[in-house]
Amino acid sequence: MARPDIKNDRREQILDAFESCVARYGLEGATLAKVAETAGLARPLIRHNVGNREDLLDALIERFLFQSRSSMEGLLAMLPDENRVAVLIGILFDPTYANPRLVQVFNALSAGAPDDHVLAQRLHEWLQDFVGRLEDEIGRGYPQAPVQRVQAVAAGITGIYFNVEALYPIGISDGFIAASKEAAMQLVSTLEQNP
Repeated sequence: MARPDIKNDRREQILDAFESCVARYGLEGATLAKVAETAGLARPLIRHNVGNREDLLDALIERFLFQSRSSMEGLLAMLPDENRVAVLIGILFDPTYANPRLVQVFNALSAGAPDDHVLAQRLHEWLQDFVGRLEDEIGRGYPQAPVQRVQAVAAGITGIYFNVEALYPIGISDGFIAASKEAAMQLVSTLEQNP
């Protein structure tokens, strides 16, 4: 039996390979054979260290959710005490913080959600968590704003942000990114107006 640290390393190697395959080929195209080839391992080692394809998918979903939430927590932790919303938007629309592979994995998971109720529910919860954190930050920055307007602004920023993130892999222009950021800032500026 493999030592626990070797088994954990091997598991991460396999999940990295599965993530790469899902990003490149989608959920349906990420076969165990392709994962084994990408990982440089025999298929039995994949089954031994992670399990079958369903186990791989479950582990990938857990990993995606963990990485996404950790990334958001790290982002929120580095915000200054003042001007948090503007800084947050600046970071969200800064390509240096983008993770195109994670976006491709999300797109593949999202495409598979209509056929998998549990996956759809988990992604829905993840989205609600993201939007909720955004609403909290906006509400903190604009405490006088009505809750409905804060929710609307958070929804608008989320839509713009996810659109930009989804387009990074095709090489969108700096001008489009800057205009998207400006659109998000304009949404926020509506909270400064009287209700």
